Amino acid sequence: MLISRMDIFGVDRAVLTPNKPMISNELYLKATHIFPDRLFTACSIIPRPMDIAKEKLMRYIDDGCIALILNDATFHPIDPAAQAIVTHAVRKDIPVYFQIDNMTSDTLTFLDTISSVHNEGKFVILNMGGLFGFPQLIPLSSRQNMWFELSTTFIKLVESPLRVYLDALVQDVGARNLVFGSGYHSQYADMMAALNSINLNVESQRLIMRENAWLILGIRF
Repeated sequence: MLISRMDIFGVDRAVLTPNKPMISNELYLKATHIFPDRLFTACSIIPRPMDIAKEKLMRYIDDGCIALILNDATFHPIDPAAQAIVTHAVRKDIPVYFQIDNMTSDTLTFLDTISSVHNEGKFVILNMGGLFGFPQLIPLSSRQNMWFELSTTFIKLVESPLRVYLDALVQDVGARNLVFGSGYHSQYADMMAALNSINLNVESQRLIMRENAWLILGIRF
């Protein structure tokens, strides 16, 4: 079903984002083995115990995972273990995805710190940090190592009074740090409609749909 929807909407390749303990890394790794030219996957790791987390990260990278994903339900932003696993990922030259459902001041400080300390890192905020989290992330939008994955929040944002924050971001820094994504393949049609509604030029659309992903993942999509 996913592959057929990708074909319909012109999505060449996709990165799957597991969410432990609900969705296992192994399940999505199996999917990438079935469609090795179309699907890639991140690995979801709980940062503690720290030594086990590092071992798992190394093993999943060896198995073919191309990114680390951290969910704020499984770590606390002031926990040194969170910074430790991020450091390991950066040293292995893989991007770090963050699924953040509750954008707290501690989370913002954490994101500010890691993006400042690890200039060479690549950090992607899934779902734009949520409808009310996204405006709080605007001060980080100028960071060259920070991207916002559009997904469900983008669909809501273009119809919301909070759209002014999106318009300001596009006006100030362009589409350099926006990357196409969706929580479910059923959202592709709504995502395309939302993109069309903000009247992006051809270059900006190309950045969002393709080139930003190339840069983040280091693979040619």
